[in-house]
Amino acid sequence: MNENKRIAFNSIIIYIRLCVVSFITVILSRVVLDALGASDFGLYSVVGGIVLLLNVLNSSMASTTYRYLAYELGKGKKGNTNKIFNVSFIIHACFAASIILIGTPIGDYYIAHYLNVPDGSRADASFVFHLSILAAAINTMLVPFQGLLVAYEKFYANAIIDIVTNLLKLAVIILFIYSGTNRLRLYSLIMLGYTFISSIAYVGYCRWKHKDVVHCRFYNEKPLYKEMLSFSGWTLFGAVANVGKTQGSAVVINLFFGTLVNAAYAVAHQVEMFILMFARSLCAAAVPQTTKSYSAGNQERSIQLTSYVSKYTYILMALISFPVIIEMDFLLGIWLKEVPEGASTFCKLAVLCNLLGCLGEGIPNLVNASGHIKAYQIVVQGVLLAGLPVSFLCYWLGASKYAIAIVYCIINFFNSFVKLYMLHRVVRFDIMTFIQISHLRVLMMTIPLSLFYYLYIRYAHPTTTIGSIIGITLSVLFFIVVVFGLGLNQSERTKVTHFIVSKVHH
Repeated sequence: MNENKRIAFNSIIIYIRLCVVSFITVILSRVVLDALGASDFGLYSVVGGIVLLLNVLNSSMASTTYRYLAYELGKGKKGNTNKIFNVSFIIHACFAASIILIGTPIGDYYIAHYLNVPDGSRADASFVFHLSILAAAINTMLVPFQGLLVAYEKFYANAIIDIVTNLLKLAVIILFIYSGTNRLRLYSLIMLGYTFISSIAYVGYCRWKHKDVVHCRFYNEKPLYKEMLSFSGWTLFGAVANVGKTQGSAVVINLFFGTLVNAAYAVAHQVEMFILMFARSLCAAAVPQTTKSYSAGNQERSIQLTSYVSKYTYILMALISFPVIIEMDFLLGIWLKEVPEGASTFCKLAVLCNLLGCLGEGIPNLVNASGHIKAYQIVVQGVLLAGLPVSFLCYWLGASKYAIAIVYCIINFFNSFVKLYMLHRVVRFDIMTFIQISHLRVLMMTIPLSLFYYLYIRYAHPTTTIGSIIGITLSVLFFIVVVFGLGLNQSERTKVTHFIVSKVHH
């Protein structure tokens, strides 16, 4: 299997995994929101959401492991993957200990003095928080094993583990969540148990398939620890900025509006993550190839991969986002028994925000492959971090509850060009070629799509279920026509046409 076909195959595996896991998540969200109620659901999104918060950190931190492992694999026989894995594991073990030792007292202080909940709920909030801290520490220890599977492109193993463990989680929650016990605490216990089982599965698989790599051994190489810690630190800085956009936003909203608005924002965040998982599957599949090509000295292929991944990621995300934005109210009504007030508008803004944010989606992977991430992270993530104080100021001045989502839309659009400039500083290349491949095609598609949305909402928005289904179908068909006509160049259109014709005749 050649390298481009491997990327396509891995993308399909990731898509299958995401389809199943996302379907489970949709069912799970409906069940949990119904069982907990809007207030407790909002409370968990603020307090228990520390697991989700640190999972975002861990996902970013995993890039350190798979970047260095993939870089070693690109060296061929000269690489030492066992050394990289063990150094990474020690670093993440230290992070896990820090989460418990530093995070616990800070969280307890925040819950006791600042959390905007009824006094009777503070004991539940504390219980949820402590279990969440433990789960977050376990997930942090798991990062090197997940990074190992990415570096070796074992996406099928990741898919099997995630599907099985999520099915188990869904079954347990459906069986027990409606019991007469404290449902919020029970849900937290189930989530902790899910973390344990998932960890055992990942560690067991890696020990089985890559025993030579995960074999424990201490390497006393201070320069490597320093290098990986520096890389991890700047990656962590970027992850903190992204967490500020999600969990930090939830905290700011809680300070001004309370848990009911938190529930609406939590729904929007789940919709956002649902779409992002699909859209970034191609990007995830291309990460190992980008890093290996760069470490092997093939910089031209790395840049070309980044350009096309950026364009195709936008297309994949828009394919899902376009019909979702058009019929958001209808889809939320199917998904949830009771839609929190304001959730629809938050969801539309969140989807738009991430459409803007995925411009240049492949750029961080190439920057990571180069190893020169300090300046990039300071500038790009610094701009993203500015969203919280700006949003706080907007709320303080009396802005709408949707202001924070609008602020991040503007920041993501601005950052798409900042990322491109910073990549040019790290890896010298022709910016205009990148823009022609990616950004220009995106702009050409966006104009007719925006016009379709305006006309549909203003003149043809249906009020029946059948009408909404027809509307979604028409929007998808129109999107495909626009992508084929404006999103693809002549060479790509020819390849797609030949592929369809060959399949039909076959």
